[in-house]
Amino acid sequence: MTLTDLLNEAKQLDLQEQVQLATQLMQWVEIKLNQETKLTGDKKVRKPGINRGSCLILDDFNEPLSD
Repeated sequence: MTLTDLLNEAKQLDLQEQVQLATQLMQWVEIKLNQETKLTGDKKVRKPGINRGSCLILDDFNEPLSD
């Protein structure tokens, strides 16, 4: 069955059934997104010192700014 066939079948449902179908679909999508986040989230590991030297703080950092 194609997506077009499924959509045509869904259009034939009454409003309450369409709402239930949409709710179930959104719940399924949320579960899939959470699973994907968990899978990709575990692989990201912070590496300390990767941007070392990208910022320079001068000795006069705490001095008042000039006008």
